[in-house]
Amino acid sequence: MMNGQMFQIASIVAASKKALQLSEPIRFSPLEYENKIEFVFLPQKKFLRTEKYTATNVSLWFEQIKKNGIQDIKLLCPYSVKDRQFLGFSNTTESAILCFYKSGKVTYFVADWQFDSVQKKWNILYSEHEWTNPPSKKPYFENNINSFRDVLLSIKELAEKIECENFANIFTSAINLLDGCSEYPDEKYGLSLPPIPQQNLQMFEAASVSDVFGAMGSWNDSPAYMAHKKGLSEEYETLSSELLKNVRLAILYAINEW
Repeated sequence: MMNGQMFQIASIVAASKKALQLSEPIRFSPLEYENKIEFVFLPQKKFLRTEKYTATNVSLWFEQIKKNGIQDIKLLCPYSVKDRQFLGFSNTTESAILCFYKSGKVTYFVADWQFDSVQKKWNILYSEHEWTNPPSKKPYFENNINSFRDVLLSIKELAEKIECENFANIFTSAINLLDGCSEYPDEKYGLSLPPIPQQNLQMFEAASVSDVFGAMGSWNDSPAYMAHKKGLSEEYETLSSELLKNVRLAILYAINEW
């Protein structure tokens, strides 16, 4: 299933976009494993002094970006990584919340997750940074549903070749979600689904299911060895990279383009 950090930041962006479109307060429910979420804003000059502000929850953060003149908001994340093995650890998604303001200023928030050993939950601190010399146009993400389906079919076949039936079943489930033939799995686990259109949600949930790049027991683990044993290491590496790319592109399209 999707990395919890990616799920949270994607959900925040989707909820923000919905609230902006409807001119309503943001609706966002923290997950059980989250202790607190804070947002540290860049210092702002007010008359003869500089003010610093920290929002202690998502609702207060949203109200502050509205005061600052927010015009649009997008999710940004890389779709390739140097080492997929690290994706099972915290603070490795390299994702950001992009904020576009009416003044032309662009900032981004990045998260730092720290585990509270007393509360047995996570503390998340988002910090704001200015994007100096941003591109003249906002990032746009194409619908990659066809290439996503193609790589899911190919990697499902590979999983069958290397006798990893559990992963073959995962990829089959993702294909069914893309085609609207399955219930949303995140909802079954009690997660609040992002408030996005149905086709976007199908892509998001397919990406969530097929995000198999964790640590022990993940697609990075025994399948790599099984592929090596059968002389399919090159196919494994190529399809794994393509899968990660399409999972990330599907998330970016699903959350941003509606």
